[in-house]
Amino acid sequence: MTEKSYKPVNINDHPLPLNKVVAIATDTYLTPVVSFPDPTYLPTNHAPKFGQDISYAYKRVAPQEQSVGDNIKDLKSKMKRLIDIFAQGDNNGMARRLFEIYMKKQPHVSFFSDYALNLAASRHINIKEFCSRALSAPNSPQRSIGKIRIHQALKNANWDINKIVIPTNLGVPAFNLGSKIFTTQDFENGLGVMINGVQHAYVIATHYYYDKSNAKYHIKLRFVFYDVFGLDDGDLTEFGEKSDNWLSINKAGVGITAWWQLQHQYAYAPLVTRIVLENSYEVPAR
Repeated sequence: MTEKSYKPVNINDHPLPLNKVVAIATDTYLTPVVSFPDPTYLPTNHAPKFGQDISYAYKRVAPQEQSVGDNIKDLKSKMKRLIDIFAQGDNNGMARRLFEIYMKKQPHVSFFSDYALNLAASRHINIKEFCSRALSAPNSPQRSIGKIRIHQALKNANWDINKIVIPTNLGVPAFNLGSKIFTTQDFENGLGVMINGVQHAYVIATHYYYDKSNAKYHIKLRFVFYDVFGLDDGDLTEFGEKSDNWLSINKAGVGITAWWQLQHQYAYAPLVTRIVLENSYEVPAR
């Protein structure tokens, strides 16, 4: 008697009728105020909420009356210093593209997506670890031991993806490797100034197949990360400079203040940075 041959599963042959959110991470420091749906990637019943940093206005008074000028061209020049400081190692120009789009003054808040940004994120150790821990399968390189993640939720639902209880307590990842002071790693390659801390992450199943006879499942997951390329009052108070004069040695702080002024005094709309990654997994169902 010969053993029954195993036919490899092509996960692309098993799309879900509707994409399904299977895990969520939200920054615990976020004070959610404004919903900003993403119909391109998220089901209609999911819409990330953002705080004051997604707002923009004319002639707001700064919390401590900080100001580094009142000329738009000059403020843009000062904001661009942040590229020279924190994105010298951005060989793909993703940070410059983000800054340039922002400075064109968008009529409303919009998404910023960039192939180079997606690629940089896919290679980042913090993102790799987040993806691994979000699944937390027996063969995942990193796992969140003792917590319900996607694998455990599937197991609790007897491997029926339509019946899982979505874990919502995943910790958000960050692009914060290296030193701001010495401008190394993420504070040299552009990721720190473009994003730094992710505000929302959604894990979406696009394909799924449970192979009962071989006690395994196949799943394709789409990871979508969101942050706001914008500032709130707290950012200005913590990182900005009160003025730009011969005493202003913190050129990054001058750039932060200029950025805040463009957004809240000259109505430069923020951008929502969006990173999209996809990974496929073959997992033992145990």
